Amino acid sequence: MNHKQRHPRRSTLACALGIVSLCGAPAAVAQNAPPPSAGSAPAPAPAAAPSGPGLALPGGGGLHSANPYYVGASQAFTHDSNVYRIPDGPADTYSTTSLLGGFDQRIGRQRVFGSGHVSDNRYFDQDQLNNVSYGLAAGLDWETIQNLSGNIDVGLDRSRTAPVATSASTAHRNIATSESVDARARWGGRSLFTLEGALGYSKIHYSAPESAPSNSSQDSGGLTLFYRPGGPLRLGIGGRLTRTQSPQALFDPATGEYQSNTTHGRNLDFLVDYDLTGLLGFNGRLSYTDQTNSAFGSANFSGLTGSAALVYRVTGKTTLTLQASRDAGYDSSLFNSFVAVQNGQSVVVTPVVVLFENNRVTDSIGVGANYAATAKIAATAGARYNRAKLLSAAVVGSGNQALPESTDIQRTAYVGATYAIRRNVNAACNLSYESRSVSGAFAFHYTDTSIGCSAQLTWP
Repeated sequence: MNHKQRHPRRSTLACALGIVSLCGAPAAVAQNAPPPSAGSAPAPAPAAAPSGPGLALPGGGGLHSANPYYVGASQAFTHDSNVYRIPDGPADTYSTTSLLGGFDQRIGRQRVFGSGHVSDNRYFDQDQLNNVSYGLAAGLDWETIQNLSGNIDVGLDRSRTAPVATSASTAHRNIATSESVDARARWGGRSLFTLEGALGYSKIHYSAPESAPSNSSQDSGGLTLFYRPGGPLRLGIGGRLTRTQSPQALFDPATGEYQSNTTHGRNLDFLVDYDLTGLLGFNGRLSYTDQTNSAFGSANFSGLTGSAALVYRVTGKTTLTLQASRDAGYDSSLFNSFVAVQNGQSVVVTPVVVLFENNRVTDSIGVGANYAATAKIAATAGARYNRAKLLSAAVVGSGNQALPESTDIQRTAYVGATYAIRRNVNAACNLSYESRSVSGAFAFHYTDTSIGCSAQLTWP
């Protein structure tokens, strides 16, 4: 595996951070996107988890006036102590210059909206990481007679991500390109019963060759019946199907070809929502999940999964969030290694292909806090813990050799602040920390600390 990182350049870092101390680092998020991960876990019912230890992407704040559109630009500087997310990786500082825009228009009972940004990312030392990233999102909220409503959302994103980290990782660039389409229709509105159907499609592709097993596409569909007994409580029961296709799930050294895998997930969901407007919000999902794989039977899973999210407004200025989840999802990644094999009186070092066959269960918990110090100044902080159990196999010639089960633990923490200098001028700074430890036959560990600041101007 290859990873790339940067070393700080003379006094440029100190100068850059000093000059942009009035700024934030929206681009840091795009440049530090998560590494190739576990295929597709069932979609949680609660609100989406925080975006992580980064600030929001440009344009995420929505419209700034009564006009239905906005355009703007932002400039960010970020220093990253481990730009490749590998053991003992190098540090670097990079600049991100972005153009952004969006619109939000209501047409009768319908609403159309969209946003996008394009960013030029330039590294001071590791210029092989230079890249252009972008993000596009659009949607339609629709409503008709007979209590029919729904929404359609589409998205396209391209950003640098960390390669698959291992104890033998090397530094190089890895670009992830993803696309998604989600549609939802509901009947019943605020009535006693609501029937809701959903369809989804997503696809992700990585540029690094060793990330090929993580290239995948997913189709999903579900139908849920909600019951509102009264007040802020809503209950639901439904079924959900997912199909994840990984065309290059495993490289077979005996044939020199990739073997595909298709993961089928069947979920029975029990949902609960509680929304005490402006004070307390909770939603949760408890699911029975049955997951099978066409190529790897040992990666099958049956059991309970679920998620929960709680949002509590402590005071008029302070909001706390707590999230937890337990989900199953297929994952595969491979890298070349060597194993010592006893051959008579001698020991022969034989090349093998090591396959991380499945991310069976991932447990995650996170906490966050937002504080509105004034009408213009806000602060945020949070932390998250993820623990995944992995099954592994070594492919030697045409045979498989089971390896001990391993764990993949990630810890992240972040703190940041934003300042609305004027109605259309915003600045922000962010500090984040990440630690990842993988145990088992091929253990590795790395840490990363990043700090960034940016400024954003929008019009009108």
